[in-house]
Amino acid sequence: MGMKLRSAALAAACLAAVLSVAGCKEVQDIREEMGWAKQPDAPPPAPVVNLSDRWIPADAGVADLDQGQWSQRWWTWAGRFEGKAPFQDVDGSRCAMHQEGPVWFLAGTDGSFGAVRHCTIPADTHLFVPVMNWIVATGEVGATDAPPATCQDKQGQAARLADHVVSGLVLLDGRPIGELQRMRVAGRTCFAASTDAPVAASDGYWLMLKPLPPGEHTLAIAAGYREGARQAMQNFQYTLEVQGAADAESADAVEDAGDGSLDDAADLAEESQDAGSLDDAADIAK
Repeated sequence: MGMKLRSAALAAACLAAVLSVAGCKEVQDIREEMGWAKQPDAPPPAPVVNLSDRWIPADAGVADLDQGQWSQRWWTWAGRFEGKAPFQDVDGSRCAMHQEGPVWFLAGTDGSFGAVRHCTIPADTHLFVPVMNWIVATGEVGATDAPPATCQDKQGQAARLADHVVSGLVLLDGRPIGELQRMRVAGRTCFAASTDAPVAASDGYWLMLKPLPPGEHTLAIAAGYREGARQAMQNFQYTLEVQGAADAESADAVEDAGDGSLDDAADLAEESQDAGSLDDAADIAK
């Protein structure tokens, strides 16, 4: 009999404990709903990354050069390509060619197609991109009997073309950036664009961007030109993979490890029992 009483008492105690716990949970829920108990803080919202401050207006310089000088360097860069020019690149495979220094150049198009390109950009690198631009290296079209065009003549012709840009839009990660009226860049002097164009003038609209945060970014540009019956459109997009500092250091280390001169290769060949000719050493250098 005593055993049965103790078992019943124990069962009752357990049932009371369960009801007590459940009741406490319900009471706690009611207290939170009524505002009597402090609710746990909600996680902070994800920060909104605003890249509007990455645009540099045309009247501001970069690395001790004004943007007119950078535009001339861009044309010189574009003239270094053999065969296909950078603005004829369809997928961005020529993006890293002939690039150096604190500013990398991206290309537009010749207006005959809409390019979708992918490009890997080193960390801490500015970008200089044409929205719509012109270079004048010869005189007026059809003026074969006229005296050679002066630098001032070419600057005037380039300016007249740029005056007829009727639209321009830049999207960075899907958001508009910059003001078209403040992207106009004209070279203050003429320059040697190439051996075939020793005196050239340029004018147009350009985008200068401060270094972007590491990660993937999308840059899309569209612009239109109209002068009477003459008109042109430019439309292109870049997916930019911006490296972090660690990525850049790793890439430099790989490049340094792969560098070697012909002399180094020759030394390796001499130390090897199977040493061959200097041609073999050149293969090692490669």
